[in-house]
Amino acid sequence: MNAKRSKTRKRPFGVIVFAILQTLSGIRLLFVAITFFFVASIATTPEGKEYLSSFVDENLIPSLPAIFTIIGIIFFAIAILSFHLARGYVNGHEWARRRGRKVAIFAILIAVISMILIPVRADPGAPVWTILLNIFILAYLSRKRVKKFFK
Repeated sequence: MNAKRSKTRKRPFGVIVFAILQTLSGIRLLFVAITFFFVASIATTPEGKEYLSSFVDENLIPSLPAIFTIIGIIFFAIAILSFHLARGYVNGHEWARRRGRKVAIFAILIAVISMILIPVRADPGAPVWTILLNIFILAYLSRKRVKKFFK
């Protein structure tokens, strides 16, 4: 029993936090996907078409259900990948550490692009906070102790 206990790896606290945050992100993405599916179903009704015509061009109305459905499927797939990454964090898989770093780099790139295209805001959803958080994630997942856990 002691030999088995000495071989178990101690999970760093930050990895637990990342897994929880990734799970919460997956839940949020699932709700976004469900919302898009709901709007797609409303877009097929006469009342929904009338309501949406005040926001979008009249020529685009017939294709809105398909567009919203495709966007919903994309968000659903990302939600599933988010849950998968959280599972990898919990189980200490090396691919989860690598993928988590890639996701952080991708988020930084998207934030920089959005800073160029959209004026910077100081609210919590601003790209600056996204960049800072993902730099922290990159640095944390690069620490020796964390790398050791994932090996």
